[in-house]
Amino acid sequence: GFGLVPAFIGFCWRLTMRLIGFRPHVVYYFVTATRMGWLGRDIWCIAIARLFGAKVITHMRAGHFKHNLKSASRLEWWIIKWACHRVSWSLVQCDSLKNQFEDLAPVDRIGVVHNMIDVEKYKAVNADEYKKNAILFMGHLSEAKGYCELLKVIPTVVAKHPDIEFQFAGTKLAVERNVKHSQSTGEALPGESPDDCFEKHVAGKFEKNHVYLGMLDEQQKLVTLRQCNFLVLPSYSEGFSMAVLEAITSGKPVVSTRVGAMQDVLETGRNGELIDAGDTEGLANAILRLLDNSAYRCQVAKENASYSRKNFSQNVIADRLGDFVETALSGVKSVTQVQSSSQKHRAIR
Repeated sequence: GFGLVPAFIGFCWRLTMRLIGFRPHVVYYFVTATRMGWLGRDIWCIAIARLFGAKVITHMRAGHFKHNLKSASRLEWWIIKWACHRVSWSLVQCDSLKNQFEDLAPVDRIGVVHNMIDVEKYKAVNADEYKKNAILFMGHLSEAKGYCELLKVIPTVVAKHPDIEFQFAGTKLAVERNVKHSQSTGEALPGESPDDCFEKHVAGKFEKNHVYLGMLDEQQKLVTLRQCNFLVLPSYSEGFSMAVLEAITSGKPVVSTRVGAMQDVLETGRNGELIDAGDTEGLANAILRLLDNSAYRCQVAKENASYSRKNFSQNVIADRLGDFVETALSGVKSVTQVQSSSQKHRAIR
């Protein structure tokens, strides 16, 4: 609407004033995953920054950009491609998400930087003390996050574990806004109503096993994470789920789907269980495997805490991002050269 015009002008004005005032050599910018986000803001940020002589590094932290571009006209697609070719590095969250910039950005200028986390804040505390009957879900209570799939398996899990408690932390979304297709197959989501799904599979007999926690502040989240048995997030689409990263850093196994970064950084048996999106039978079996085998659960929990510290700490990811910044400044345009620079940098340290 007309309200977007002042917002657009304000964005361009603030960016221009900062470019004039600070004269940065590099602009690091989180791009959106929508066609309108690119046309209404992202391409302008790139164009204005380049006009003032700054290098630009963009970072895509989502998994559905490629699908959203299918609705773009040829002219819109060409404009976005033009902007991508003015960027020093188009960063994504894992190798599997590089195809989001397929035919848009030069292949040798698409890099990978995982999400980072404060490993000290989220580290496991008293890892052997947890509620064995508490299974946690964190994220929008929506079809795209797999909330409906999890509701469907509650009766199956409760049949074997009557005291199990599925805890849901997040905002309820009755209607999907951005994610309407499966990232794995490209097929449209079934279009199920979370409320209808709850009434059909949970209401009445299983309501005591469904606990809605609402939105948690940071301290509540830390406590809830540390107390739960494991995290379940059966999403249809992801970039790099912070909920999953927070869980493994806290020494928790995860049950997740093979979407986004999860398929690259997690392995069944090492970090928990990976299943296909929409596979309710596989979801139920994965949950039961962790509930029925405490030795397996403890082995995975220990591995996850160590794994996150080694690979996703702020220092590790900052070094990785710094390598891309350094190469942008020096004019390097090869992922191979970035990797070589990164290895040399770490050897010196």
